[in-house]
This record gives sequence, C-alpha cells and structure tokens, in this order.
Amino acid sequence: MERTASNQINRILFYYDLKPYNYTPHGQLTRIDTIAGSFALKEKVLNDRQIRNLQTVYDLSRRLVIDAVCPLPSKYGDLVIQDSGSSWYLMPWLDETVDDSDFQERYRHLFVKAGQLHMQTRGKAVDCTSLDQGMMRVLAQRQRIWELFMYQAEHHVYPSPFEQAVLSKAFIYLENMQRARNFFSQEKNDNGKQKTLRYALCHGRLSPLHLLIENERVRLTNFENSEDGFFIVETATLFEQASAMLEPEQANWRDFYRSYQSVCPLSSEEQAFLLHFLLFPGAHARLLDQYMHATNQVNEQWFVRQWTKLCRAHQIMYTAIKKEIDEENEIRAARQAKEKSGEEGHAEEEHAET
Repeated sequence: MERTASNQINRILFYYDLKPYNYTPHGQLTRIDTIAGSFALKEKVLNDRQIRNLQTVYDLSRRLVIDAVCPLPSKYGDLVIQDSGSSWYLMPWLDETVDDSDFQERYRHLFVKAGQLHMQTRGKAVDCTSLDQGMMRVLAQRQRIWELFMYQAEHHVYPSPFEQAVLSKAFIYLENMQRARNFFSQEKNDNGKQKTLRYALCHGRLSPLHLLIENERVRLTNFENSEDGFFIVETATLFEQASAMLEPEQANWRDFYRSYQSVCPLSSEEQAFLLHFLLFPGAHARLLDQYMHATNQVNEQWFVRQWTKLCRAHQIMYTAIKKEIDEENEIRAARQAKEKSGEEGHAEEEHAET
C-alpha cells in the first residue's frame, strides 16, 4: 500500500485507538488487522443526511430491533470520521462463506433479511395517494420509452432482429401497463375504502452485495440511503431486480415469496400493489432505451439474448408470485366463509334456545 494511503489510514485509526500490523485492500474496503482483531475500513463520500441514517440504524441495531452490520463508534463516539474531503467508517470484519457471485444463494437470504427489516420496523397503514401518483409517473416514463421504440421500429422497412423480437411481445406488455395504470389511478380499494399501505424502515439499496454472510449469521449492511417509506415498494423492487439478475430457471420464486411472506406477511392491498408494480418492469424499458441510444455498432444477438432472458424470467416470476397469492386468497376466503358460517350457526342455536 502506498505511503500516503498508509498515513491516511493511520490517521483514521487513531480515532479508534487501533494500531494495525497489516492492510489488505478488498475492493472498496480495506481489511485492517490489529491485535484487537480484524476490521473493515470503508471510504465513501457521505452527506449529513446519510450520516444521520447510519446513526438511526446503529441505534436500532444496538437495541436489537434489527440485525445489521453498522459502523463502530470511535473513541469520541463518532460513527463517521471526516478526513480530506472523504468520510470513513470502521466495521467488524466478517469472513464471508458465500461467494459474491452466488446470487441464487444470496437472494435466498436477502428476501428473508428484507422481510425481517420491514417487519421489525413497520408502522400503521397510512394513505398512499401520493405513492400511487408517483407510480403513475414511473409508469408513464417507461411507457414513453416503449412507444418511442415501437414508433421507430414500425417505420423501418425491415425491422432489425431485436426490433422484431420486441414487437412480437409488445402487445402483452402494453396491455399489462394499461392494467397497472387502471390500478394506480383508482382512489379506492375493492371494498370502496381509501387505499392504505404500511410504513417501515427501508434499506434504500437492497442488493445481494449489501449482505454479509458468515456461516449461519446473515446481516444487512450499507444503510447510508435508508429511510422510512412504504416498504412494499422496496419489496417489489427487490423482486424486479432479482428477475433481471438471475437466470430464468435459476430462481425458485415461490420460495422467495414464501420466505419473505413468512417473516413479513403482506396485506391484501400490499399484495395487489406488488402484482401491479411487476406489470411494467424497468429492466425491459432500460434495454429498449439502451438499444435506441447505442452509439456504436449494435450487437443484435446480444440484445436479442438479453430480451429473451428478461421476458422469460419475468414471466416465470410473475406467474409464480400470482399463483402463490391467489392460493393464499382462496385459503383466506374459505377460512372467512367458515368462520361466518360458524357464527351464523351459533346465532341460530342461541335463537332456538330462547
């Protein structure tokens, strides 16, 4: 390690009363080995809001509300050290037992940890009109990309292989987007009441790389962008992200959904939000936009492969989650009908006795 970098790290470690005997770079982290143990030192530019977020998560972790790897306080009580225009913080070093490239295993744990985070910090349901309006804007933005792509493709005498592949599926996604638009434009739920969703602490950047796995201990980290919000948005975004990252047949979506649902049961309105959010996937729109703005020679085969993979993964994911939710609703409806029948039978018995 260069002398200047070593001097800077030593300045930072002074705040922790640590004397290192070895430095080892690991991507954005530096492993610090000391007689007191091994630590991970991270350098990052943080604003005041992000530092406050880390403090909030640290407090929740200390009270055992959530299970997270947080910055360690310095000898002065600071979680973040400001030095030379950068922010530094120290964390315990964990020897991970699951490789960063094993997304299948990491997502399996991530859905559980996300559910635990949301469950442990959830609050009451509140009006979600502003969220629906935000979803309408996101939907409109993605739909514009689709419409522009289709306009250009349909005006070509000979559409490219990628354009042909997209046009063959376009009617499905346009119809899905209209279904989502109808849902988010409704002010009332199916019972005629104001639509509400629950708040919770959201990580802000859920990713399989923001998960530390050491044998049986799994914890979330990188909470700089955490904030309170409608947690179902983060859940839906996690499913959408996983469908773009994993191979179509690689993920067991019903297990992913069950693992989340088992620790953080979703309400019927949250389930409806999840299903309609997944009707207009962002990865598809980004691929279309990438194709339209490609400046160099376009690799048609690569775009066709990516499109085929995204469509296949999205279809498998959506079908699995919807089937799981439909089965849950059927069980719930049967249980409610049985309870209602029992109440009516009990009332008739009381009436007969009188």
